[in-house]
Amino acid sequence: MINKIITIFQKLCKIKFRFDLPLPKKILLFDESYSLILREIIKKDFCILKVRDEKEIYFWIYLKQIIFFDFKFLTYCKNYIKFISPKVLITFIDTDRRFYDLKDTFTNIHFISIQNGCRVEKNAMFYNKSYTQSKKLKCDHIFVFNKYYIKEYQKIIDSKYYVLGNFKNNIVKISKKKINSDFLFLSQFSNSNKMNRKTEIKLINFFNLYLNKSGKKLHIILRNKHSSKDKKDEIDFYNKILQSKCIFPKTTNWKKSYEILDKFENIIFMYSTLGFEAIARKKKVAIFSPIKDFNGKLNFAWPATFQKKYAFFSAKNLTYNEIKRVLDNVKNCSQSNWEKKYYSVVKDQLYLNKNNTKLKKVIFGLL
Repeated sequence: MINKIITIFQKLCKIKFRFDLPLPKKILLFDESYSLILREIIKKDFCILKVRDEKEIYFWIYLKQIIFFDFKFLTYCKNYIKFISPKVLITFIDTDRRFYDLKDTFTNIHFISIQNGCRVEKNAMFYNKSYTQSKKLKCDHIFVFNKYYIKEYQKIIDSKYYVLGNFKNNIVKISKKKINSDFLFLSQFSNSNKMNRKTEIKLINFFNLYLNKSGKKLHIILRNKHSSKDKKDEIDFYNKILQSKCIFPKTTNWKKSYEILDKFENIIFMYSTLGFEAIARKKKVAIFSPIKDFNGKLNFAWPATFQKKYAFFSAKNLTYNEIKRVLDNVKNCSQSNWEKKYYSVVKDQLYLNKNNTKLKKVIFGLL
């Protein structure tokens, strides 16, 4: 009993308490992620239920739990939602199970979940037992990247579905300025993912060989944009292999990545959301996916079925000859030919809904 009290006390010490009260609003955002972008989309004020590790807790809402010795964070979420009494509860963290668990308690509130990133076939969202239990989760409106995801979400969540594309991509206007014909590579470098590192080392060495023969340089959008140490490790990784043959455009904010993307004609990616957004922006893409489906085949397009026409711009395996073939195909393909023959084949991978009109229509309709 004493150990339990000590554990509870330690948890309470980590909480950042606020002694004011939130103002009730019609819209509540579950998880603070993308709050600035939501504000830009809907141009309305809303409350935020912070659910990250460094939790910000309203003491007077939490007090009831202290009295009844109930320290579950889900209980706090319920009490907070009751206090705010919103009409709409929104999340951009579509893989957070807690959001869907709350729907059973608040049947009178409209729940909206918005997909924020690509999913791989073996993603926990679709194959973890905590999600794929016999009882389905519930939501009211779910917005996804493409039509192929709907059947996967439907296996675990009862909801109405909409194809939106990526909400961030949708609000950045496509630039028609002068295009750079060099390749832009979207880095997937990670200090924690050693499997991806092995694949990327192999890939970058082949790029180095290809660049030596073409006399070109590779422009690279870094994955790590915030941590100075991780960013330095990432730059050092590419400089060690490519030496003076790489350039790192500066990404000062999230919109800058799209601006850089628009400046290049040819995009290379392994498996990144920004790569699929490049497809939606009608960029020519060379895809070297490390992701395998359950049959062991490389399939960047999951949950769509791989099509033969994809082979023009995606590698069957990571060998130099295969990489050279794909890069040459993309580089030598005109933009008009790309849009006619290949964009039409792959465009369904990521929908583009300018200014998120579908999302705004649903939100404003519920208000």
